[in-house]
Amino acid sequence: MTLQRSLMTSKRDSWNTPECVLELVRKMGPIRLDPCSNADSVVGATLAFESGGLDIDWTDTADGGLTFVNPVYGREIWDWVLRCAFEAGRGCEIVALLPARPDTRWFSSAWEADALCFWRGRIRFLGAPSSAPFPSVVAYWGPRRYRFADVFSEVGHVVFP
Repeated sequence: MTLQRSLMTSKRDSWNTPECVLELVRKMGPIRLDPCSNADSVVGATLAFESGGLDIDWTDTADGGLTFVNPVYGREIWDWVLRCAFEAGRGCEIVALLPARPDTRWFSSAWEADALCFWRGRIRFLGAPSSAPFPSVVAYWGPRRYRFADVFSEVGHVVFP
């Protein structure tokens, strides 16, 4: 039990998105907003918020580009996924990197995305000593789900929920 617990917890909460993911996101378009950034982020969004990303209006700040979301994988993840769905309903185009945990309650909200890419293999986040101990999914909310499928099908299985 101790070994399993150590694989699923971390003293850090700022594991950054690897370039292999960001390259694909950028093929979708420029990243305008990163509402859950941190001091070491390499996302390169025009607008980035290290805190308070759940409290800002994404439609005002995401005009003219993608919103990229890689939230801390803790208790607030459901809030982030719900926010993605809400802002997509208001016209934001959103790409989110999430743990693929379809057995959880919060993941039921991720199923409402326009497309999901279940990443093949395990992602190694920047600064991590090894690959993540869980699979990942890239969720997409927006009008270009076929473009998303074209871009992300090279790294995983894309589904339209």
